[in-house]
Amino acid sequence: MTKPLLGNWQTEAKLWQVALLRIFFGYYFLQDGVGKLTGGFTGSDALEKWLTTKTTGAFSWYKPFLTGVAIPHYQLLAWLITWGMILAGLALLFGFLTRPAALAGIFMTLNFYLAKGGGSPATTSDQAFMAGLLVVFLTRSGRSFGLDRWLARRYPDSPLW
Repeated sequence: MTKPLLGNWQTEAKLWQVALLRIFFGYYFLQDGVGKLTGGFTGSDALEKWLTTKTTGAFSWYKPFLTGVAIPHYQLLAWLITWGMILAGLALLFGFLTRPAALAGIFMTLNFYLAKGGGSPATTSDQAFMAGLLVVFLTRSGRSFGLDRWLARRYPDSPLW
């Protein structure tokens, strides 16, 4: 049995602040992903150069991944990063599959953080992004002003929204 519309609205509308956070992250990821797509990131060796310069400062246990997997497959990773950012951005903007999109954002940001080695001012924004996306994930913010609201009504037991 589902709650009446007014009951759901009153409960879910209280998350409007977190919905703004979700929309901010969605806009950021979408803008960055489209910039990578139109700026030639996927067709150039920009990611390879970035990864090579970051390898020296990366966490020691993460360096084998960078040198053995990421750098040799930089073109595939460039496409995955670009489209991952675009799709996560769209999902967060529209509040559709918000929880998986937030986890994808955390995963991408965590990998950037690990490649940078942490501890520098450049990684502070990565830490803030991961914390903010964790809030978006935990609060199920797609249920407030998002498509997840209708999905949650239709499939109330799903952990995806």
